[in-house]
Amino acid sequence: IMIIGTNFVYLHVPKTGGSSFEQMLIDRHELSVMGDQHDTAGEIPEEHRDKFIFGFLRDPMKAEISNWRYHRFSWKSKEMTFEGWCEWRYGGNPAEYGYELGLKDHEVEYGHIFNVRPAAGYFCDADGNCLANRICRYENLTQEIERLSDELGLDLNISDYNMMATATHDVPQPEVSPRATELVYKAKAIDFSLHSMDGDISTNYSCPAAPNYGYER
Repeated sequence: IMIIGTNFVYLHVPKTGGSSFEQMLIDRHELSVMGDQHDTAGEIPEEHRDKFIFGFLRDPMKAEISNWRYHRFSWKSKEMTFEGWCEWRYGGNPAEYGYELGLKDHEVEYGHIFNVRPAAGYFCDADGNCLANRICRYENLTQEIERLSDELGLDLNISDYNMMATATHDVPQPEVSPRATELVYKAKAIDFSLHSMDGDISTNYSCPAAPNYGYER
């Protein structure tokens, strides 16, 4: 998903406050959403690639936990533990493994591929080259938005928006087992590397982005 403004392209990386950021841009600046939730920078039309391209990167483990909590809440599957979720998506198991987690047909098809790509891949074209001008830290959301507002000349404050405020309220934080840690670190290795950098996150990298994941299942 992306939103193209007069002087920027915003890329929505899942689990980084994107729903709130999108709604703010729609409401306040009368912009429209383009694409679908699997799109990357490679889908930015050529005529817009000279604009300021940005998005947010979150701590990969916290992002994965947030993804699991949201879908466990939405799908009401108490059998779907965090470790089971990670085994299904990153442990080399087929989509049908989701039935063992108590999921329904559409959940099995969707959940096995949604956001399994490293977040870094969302910023890349089909050749794996990063097109972003800036990758902002989700953990520094307020400061990053203030910086973007100044540079782009737009009011981007989202303090009045929290689209997912109640989406995980009855799902507790999971115990993260060594196996779950191993699987997430393997699948999102480049995200952990980028997120651990001091200062600004580098945009000088390459990452597989043509498939929906950048690792071997």
